[in-house]
Amino acid sequence: MQRSLTLFLAVFAFTAMTRPAAAAETRPLKVSVLCDDTVSSDEFVSEHGVSLLVELRNGHRWLVDTGTTDVFLENAKRMGLSLDNLNGVAISHGHDDHTGGLQFYPRLKGAPPIYGHPYIWHKTFQVKSGEPVRVCGMPYLARKYASPSFHPINDVTKLDEDFFAFTDVPRPPGSFAPVQGNFFNEDGTGPCPLLDDTTFVVKTAHGLVVMLGCGHAGYTNILNAIRKEFPNDRLLSVMGGLHLLNASDKVIEEAVSVTDSFKAEGFSFYGGHCTGDKAVKLFKAKFGDKAVRPMGSGRTMDY
Repeated sequence: MQRSLTLFLAVFAFTAMTRPAAAAETRPLKVSVLCDDTVSSDEFVSEHGVSLLVELRNGHRWLVDTGTTDVFLENAKRMGLSLDNLNGVAISHGHDDHTGGLQFYPRLKGAPPIYGHPYIWHKTFQVKSGEPVRVCGMPYLARKYASPSFHPINDVTKLDEDFFAFTDVPRPPGSFAPVQGNFFNEDGTGPCPLLDDTTFVVKTAHGLVVMLGCGHAGYTNILNAIRKEFPNDRLLSVMGGLHLLNASDKVIEEAVSVTDSFKAEGFSFYGGHCTGDKAVKLFKAKFGDKAVRPMGSGRTMDY
């Protein structure tokens, strides 16, 4: 009797220990769009900016960018998503449409650590002929609240299990890198190369999920850097702002071609923010309506 009871308890304990692991293995990667320039439906609100909630297969949750205001918090509420006790906040670059939401950092319970390139603190200006000068660096309150929790990252950094940040992406001479119009000075002097540009990548069993804030290092340059780092993986999905808004047809065609050479089966593309209608149209012509869809606040993608 004692021997049977011992055997039963051993089997029960083994089952209890392995059950959570089995659940973790079946958990999908989930990405929720908390902020974009458009909405996926009238239930949500939009603004010029990007914010994504990334829920990894291990259960960890990361906020990628924060948009311009508290729109990301409002949409999270409408989607029934909690932003309490995040594992981290990952910032793609210092522009206010990606860092402005850090003004509301005290509302993120648990004081999550913040990761980004050390140059996100640079104050920059966008100067265009005939238009008011735009101050596009991180707002004061965002700086105040973010700085105590900030962790600088460079090159390729593993932030979490299967979750990576790509910074300092090489920009070969003559390659497309959308940084025009950005300056260190409001009189239009001191061109700013936006070296803080960072892209985030999640590895899945079916391929790589790539998240861009604006892609100031150049979309093709970014994909080439990712492919070099992960030569045995394919591209499952791309989302965010690609900053192909004012790119030439040649640049966009190159972006489509590089994507095609790298894509996995079941590839999907969610171009939002600064991607541009022309780029979306050319991607759709190549990959089809099923693969190429608008991003939009309120959309959720599972992988």
